[in-house]
Amino acid sequence: MPHDKARRISFIKGIGHWTENKSLTIDGCIILQCTSGNADILINSRHHILSSGHIAVLTFDIVAVPLKISSDFSLRAILMNFDLAQDLFFSVTSNRLWDFLYATPVFDPASEFRIIYDRWFDFVDILHSSSLDNIRESVVSKELENFFLITDENICRYQAPSSPELSKNRGWALAIEFYGLLNRYYSTHHDVAYYARLLNITPNYLNIISRRYSGVTAKEQINMLITLVVKNMLETTSLSIKDIATRLNYEDSSYLCRVFRKRTGMSPMEYRNKSNTDSDT
Repeated sequence: MPHDKARRISFIKGIGHWTENKSLTIDGCIILQCTSGNADILINSRHHILSSGHIAVLTFDIVAVPLKISSDFSLRAILMNFDLAQDLFFSVTSNRLWDFLYATPVFDPASEFRIIYDRWFDFVDILHSSSLDNIRESVVSKELENFFLITDENICRYQAPSSPELSKNRGWALAIEFYGLLNRYYSTHHDVAYYARLLNITPNYLNIISRRYSGVTAKEQINMLITLVVKNMLETTSLSIKDIATRLNYEDSSYLCRVFRKRTGMSPMEYRNKSNTDSDT
């Protein structure tokens, strides 16, 4: 999803530049509402279905890849650059909100909140297309704060964890913290022991809680994320496999190739050639 680098906020409608199996570009934060159709989107190695009326909050520290997009899929979205997103995040202090959005970046609002979100997007669209150049960004920024207040209230009323123990469960908290650490350090650290040490638990226990809450081990989570990142580099850059390996702190590029082949069934070069062929057709 490209946007004008000179602007801190952009508003788009339609399908944008969403393409199946192509990673989304998220410089800061994207807040979107699906207006029709549906999309199967992989976010940090977890599948989410984005359907009409659903809301998604996608931040710069995640990898999001649309896998399947229906022919009638459409959305409207607000795109923020990194600086504005950071300012906004610091102004929103609800831990409940951030825990929810990290675990559930795509959510279906309660019925009464669907109407509120509809009106909110309508209003931001009007503001963004208005001639109020001098104050537009300031007003929209305030509305973005309102979005998070609305979302926090929606969570509080209707979308708290189904089990009261879930939010207090140490295993769940550790799993969420692991996902955050992985998104921060995946380009430099690929071993489970490193993340276990940061969490002050054993690698075996980290694998257990990762499998419990995501369905795969911690090592599989690492390799899934690395594969998504490599795919994005193969599709969007001309970097050699050796250069990609260097950027991701792999001393042995052949090991990275084995990880990639195990996840995709093809070598990085085969994937790049296929991606180039698909984009030409």
